[in-house]
Amino acid sequence: MTIKSVVIPLEVDYLERAARERGVSRTKLVRIVMEKVVTDELVSEIVSDDDLADDTPQPRYRRFHR
Repeated sequence: MTIKSVVIPLEVDYLERAARERGVSRTKLVRIVMEKVVTDELVSEIVSDDDLADDTPQPRYRRFHR
């Protein structure tokens, strides 16, 4: 499945250090981590209901209002 135009705010310093230690790019590291989460079905262990409740949607820009 291809997901396009998704912006994920990440801790850049940590991600860069982790990628450098493993000798891969940050993009490849994020791809590997996401693949592992999906294949091992770790979402329910990582994300709780409280995490979902705390996440407030960002306002969407609309050029023409309804």
